[in-house]
Amino acid sequence: MYFGAPLEVEVDKRDLGGGVKSWEWIKKGVPLRVELGPRDLESGTVAVIRRDQGAKAKEFLPLAELVKRAVELLDSIQQTLLDRARQFRDAHTRVIESKDEFCAFFTPNNSSKPEIHGGFALAHWNGSREVEEQIKNDLKVTIRCIPFDDPASPPQAGTCPFSGEPSLRRVVWAKSY
Repeated sequence: MYFGAPLEVEVDKRDLGGGVKSWEWIKKGVPLRVELGPRDLESGTVAVIRRDQGAKAKEFLPLAELVKRAVELLDSIQQTLLDRARQFRDAHTRVIESKDEFCAFFTPNNSSKPEIHGGFALAHWNGSREVEEQIKNDLKVTIRCIPFDDPASPPQAGTCPFSGEPSLRRVVWAKSY
């Protein structure tokens, strides 16, 4: 059982090369792949590939050990992916105070060959649909979330850099690619 649900196993018996099968399961986001061939059956071992470590990091385990450690491995994968996502978010999030700074953050340096730029901007917003639509039309940037009840960053009143009106909190802005 994992989070109250039974672990699911799907056996891929299709007559395809191992690389093709592996890539299909990687694209589906399967967290833990187990490869089993004739020699593995003879020796009682399996090759285990974790989603968070890539195909190059195969670990060979006795089958009985895999059964015992499956939940532990899934917990470890979840924590690794969560930590990686938080680090990415924190490294690509910037507090923005002015309209010019906001526009510069989301505008490529070379418009004929735009580079990937931007990230997440924390900027005040007055709550106006008109302001949100104008930014979407001008920069292709939209509000991704309005943080509520985050003890790490409680709402702080300020001024919307787009309208000059009061704002109750910062919201997260980003560009879709």
